[in-house]
Amino acid sequence: MNYVSESGHWYTRDGDPAYTYLNNAGEEKKTTLRQARTKSLVPSVTTVIGIADKPGLQHWKALETIRAAQLIQRSHFDDDASYIKSVMWESKRVGKEAADRGTELHAEIERGFKGGPKVAAYCSVMSVLNEIFPDETWLAEEAFCSSLGYGGKIDLCSVAGVFVDFKTKDNLAEKTVNSLVYDEHGMQLSAYAQGKNFLNPERLSIFIDRKDPSIVKHYLWPTESHGRHIAMFKHLLSFWQLKNNYHTNVNTLENTDEH
Repeated sequence: MNYVSESGHWYTRDGDPAYTYLNNAGEEKKTTLRQARTKSLVPSVTTVIGIADKPGLQHWKALETIRAAQLIQRSHFDDDASYIKSVMWESKRVGKEAADRGTELHAEIERGFKGGPKVAAYCSVMSVLNEIFPDETWLAEEAFCSSLGYGGKIDLCSVAGVFVDFKTKDNLAEKTVNSLVYDEHGMQLSAYAQGKNFLNPERLSIFIDRKDPSIVKHYLWPTESHGRHIAMFKHLLSFWQLKNNYHTNVNTLENTDEH
């Protein structure tokens, strides 16, 4: 599970990632909305979708907070405030570790597609792809900027218009595919397809177990849901732009600080 911060992820008008910038002291910092304004950057797909409520994520965060409260003994603290602070820190630590592991697995898969070692995560993904789309030519981590004013980096896509996204999960073997998928996953893939100018894409979500990447499950999105998902994303994009007074398209860029 990833938390979308105020900084978010940003892309240049040429489609290059611009996640960080150098401040006046030469220090590398995460790009913020204020910095994005000065560079005429566009928000990422996940930054836009991040403004919508995610019931699955909220449920997961609540469970981790409860687990942390059970793990940490109240008697070890002099006051409630210190105890609550420790519980919150522990729950966020678990979330960060999960996110870091997800990043690690994504990197392993990317290296496999770019000629590097073919480790378990890559082999598991390939087994799914060979079963469903055996004749595709794959491109890993393709970045883009859409004329609608957003950008992104796609886990995997094919020349013919198949879009694939990887999600990492715990205890995957115990879960059904239907319990794993949410509209936000379909929106993400549809936004990628829109950004690469594919009107009738194939969309595939692949779920990978964090501890045992040989365990994978997949969901092939119905083609008829693409229209609904791209419409949902466009409404979120409009809301994000209005909320932040930051409106972009291929020809113009308007960004007005809200006071």
